[in-house]
Amino acid sequence: MLGSLYTGSSGVKAHSNSMTVTGSNIANVNTIGYKFNRVNFQDLLATSTGSGTDTSKGVQIGSIQNVQTQGSFTMTELETDLAIDGNGFFGVRDKGGNLFYSRAGQFSYDKEGYLSTSDGLYLQARDVDETNNKSIGPLKRIKVMDQVDPPKQTGDGITPGTGVTISANLDSNAQVPKKEIDFDNVKPEMYNFSTSVAVFDNKGNEHVINVAFRKMKDVPEQIDPVTGAAIPGTEIKNRWEWYALSPGEDLEGGVPGTVKAVGGGFLEFADDGRLLTDLPGTITTPPLPPGAPAGTPPLPPILIPQSKTEGVPTQIGLNFKGSGTVQSIGFNFGLGQNPNDPGDPRTGMDGITQFATESKIHNVGADGNASGKLENIFIRGDGSIEGAFDSGRVKTLGRIGISSFKAAEQLRQKGKQLYAETAKSGKAILDDPGFNGKGTIQSKSLERSNVELPSEFVRMIEGQRAFQANAKTVTTSDEILADTIQMKR
Repeated sequence: MLGSLYTGSSGVKAHSNSMTVTGSNIANVNTIGYKFNRVNFQDLLATSTGSGTDTSKGVQIGSIQNVQTQGSFTMTELETDLAIDGNGFFGVRDKGGNLFYSRAGQFSYDKEGYLSTSDGLYLQARDVDETNNKSIGPLKRIKVMDQVDPPKQTGDGITPGTGVTISANLDSNAQVPKKEIDFDNVKPEMYNFSTSVAVFDNKGNEHVINVAFRKMKDVPEQIDPVTGAAIPGTEIKNRWEWYALSPGEDLEGGVPGTVKAVGGGFLEFADDGRLLTDLPGTITTPPLPPGAPAGTPPLPPILIPQSKTEGVPTQIGLNFKGSGTVQSIGFNFGLGQNPNDPGDPRTGMDGITQFATESKIHNVGADGNASGKLENIFIRGDGSIEGAFDSGRVKTLGRIGISSFKAAEQLRQKGKQLYAETAKSGKAILDDPGFNGKGTIQSKSLERSNVELPSEFVRMIEGQRAFQANAKTVTTSDEILADTIQMKR
C-alpha cells in the first residue's frame, strides 16, 4: 500500500513539472525564434508486487525535448530583421568571446555600428573575396554603419575585370579622314568615331578618357626591287588606329583647352569583319631623313606598332594631375582570333568588329571607383550584406554564416532564445546560407514561435487530468491505509 502512495506521488510530481513546461510554451507563443519543448515521460524501475509479477514503481520525466520545427514568418519594415527559411542557426557572440546560436533574428546596430542583438551579442559573419565572391576567414562581428569605401584606381587590364573594356562595331565603309592626327591637339575631324569612358586615379578622382578610332588607308604589299617579289607583312588592309585622348588640363604639364593623345594602338580585322589582332602602339618622333640640312624642323610624331605579349592588353601610362605617379591603364578590345588555326577557340566577335553597318558602341566600361560613404544596406538570401555607397558603388561588406548540428535538439537551452553546443549535439557545421542543406535568409522577416496553442491546451488539459488522477491515487491509498489501521481496533 505504501508503494501506491509513492507511485501516485511520482505522478503528481511528474505532471506538475510537465505543466511548467506547457505553461512556458504558452507564455512564449509570441516570442520570436522560440522552439517549444515537449515532455517525454518514462516509467520508474519495476519492482515485485509479491504476486510474482513485476510492475512499474511510478513515472518520471525522462527528457524534455526541444522541437526544432520551422516557425511561420511575419513581415517587418527593417532590413536587419532576419529569418532563416530552413535548417540552421545564426551565430552570436558575447563580449567575452563565447559563441551561441539562435533562430531569433531581431538584429539592430549598436553604438559602434555593429549588428547585434538587444542584449549586445554580435551577429557573426565572414569576409567575402571580391574577386570570386566566396566567403573567407573565420566568423567575426561585422561593422556596418559609418563604413567608407576607399577609392580604387582603374587597373592595368592584366588582372581579370580591370582596365577599360570596349565592345563596338567600326563601319567597314568608313573613309580615311583627310586631316592628319595632331597628337598634341586632337580634333574630331581627325578620326572617324569615338566613345568616352570614366576612369579613376589613385585618389579616387574621376577622369574622362575619349577613345578615338581612325580608319587607315589600305596599302598593297611592297615589292622588293631586287627580287621583284612582294615583301610579306607590308600590306595594310582592314586596319584602324585608336588613340586614348585626355583633356590637357587633366594631365601634369598638359595644355588647358587641348585634347592630347597619350597613347594608342592598332586593330586589324579579317575580310569578314572579325578582329584578328590588337597591337599596342607607341607615339614617337621619326628620325630626319639622311642628309637633311641643319635646322630642319623635326618630323611630326607618328604611332608605330609594338610587339604584343599574349594575354596582355595594350597599356597606356597616364600622369593625371595631382596623382603623383604615372598610372598604367589597360585597354581591352577583344581576344581576336587566328583563322589559320582550326583549334583556336576564339571567335573575334567578343569585342571590336568591322562590319558594313554604322559605327556603334555595344558596351564600354572600366573598373575603379571614387571613395564613398555608406547610404543603405541590403541583406540577400545567401547572407550577403551589401552596402550601397553615395559613390554609386554597391559592395559586399560580409556574409552571415549559418551553423547547423547533426543533433540540434541536443543543444543546451541558455534562455533568451540562445543555444549552446554540447557533446550530444555535435560540432557546429558552418556554411553559407543556401549551401549544403543550410536555410536561406529572409530580410524584413522574423520567424515566429512554433508553439501551437490548440496542442498546448490539449496537453494542459491532459496534464491537469493526470495530476488529478495521481492525486486521487494518493488520497485513495491514504484511505485504505486508514481503514487497515481501523481494523486493528
